[in-house]
Amino acid sequence: MTVSSRIGEGQHSVLLTGAASQIGYFLIPRLAAAGYRVQAVSRRGELQATRIFGSRWGGAGAAHWVQADPVQPGLGVPARGCSTWIHLGPLALLPPRLGEMAAAGVSRVIAFGSTSRFTKADSVHPKDQRTVATLAAGEAALASECTQHGLGWTLFRPTLIHGAGLDRNVMVIAGAIRRFRFFPLVGGGAGLRQPVHADDLALACVQAIGTGQSRNRAYDLSGGEVLSYRDMVIRIFAALDRPARFLPVPVAAVGLALWGLSHLPRYRDFNVEMARRMTQDMVFAHDEAAHAFAFSPRGFQPVVEPPA
Repeated sequence: MTVSSRIGEGQHSVLLTGAASQIGYFLIPRLAAAGYRVQAVSRRGELQATRIFGSRWGGAGAAHWVQADPVQPGLGVPARGCSTWIHLGPLALLPPRLGEMAAAGVSRVIAFGSTSRFTKADSVHPKDQRTVATLAAGEAALASECTQHGLGWTLFRPTLIHGAGLDRNVMVIAGAIRRFRFFPLVGGGAGLRQPVHADDLALACVQAIGTGQSRNRAYDLSGGEVLSYRDMVIRIFAALDRPARFLPVPVAAVGLALWGLSHLPRYRDFNVEMARRMTQDMVFAHDEAAHAFAFSPRGFQPVVEPPA
């Protein structure tokens, strides 16, 4: 474990794991601007994270970096002096570390699950079934372990995340458009979507830290605009400055293409159910979050280039 520097005494400090992520891209400068000291933990470390995020990233100088694996014991070392732990990585990694965090002085935890727990619940694909089971088990373990160790918790379940040019949703679609100059569409792409911007999720974290009402609660966090899958892709065409061209295809054809891509390491989670979901509504109300901590997300603004 490499620690770049220590957090200051007597200042409200936050431990941030999964810091080198698209939410972390926005969250680190937001926390710094709000007066929090940030202890940023990432397997990549500061230099590699800066190369990934580019020169526009606000993380440089806004956080103290720890290069460490959150799966391994020892997070209590950088957590000392931190009252809040924000975990941006997989939910399943969090519960085993909660006892260590409580012993280090952490009193509040904010973590991320996914609305995939609900949208993939009816899928027959084994990978989707495992995803749903893992998310449900992670949520239950978070609540029970935090209760056992006297920690307050808040769980966010975001919809499709976008906004930093680092996601595997918008960027995969943009990549297909660049390569083929059209996009295959199943069932007219009638399924409704509510993409949420990564910066709105970052702001939700900052707002929730100081809101007692959000303790020991789970919130669905969706975007400020509902649009069809087809209209979402049209926005991505526009962001690429290209005319929208679609190829209507049967679900079996797209499923076969996704099955082929799933043999590549980068796309190993692709499956035929992704094609079927083009016609499935994935809309979630965020009224409870709006009431609890003034969550007010923006509409869909696709970013089709990574940070530079």
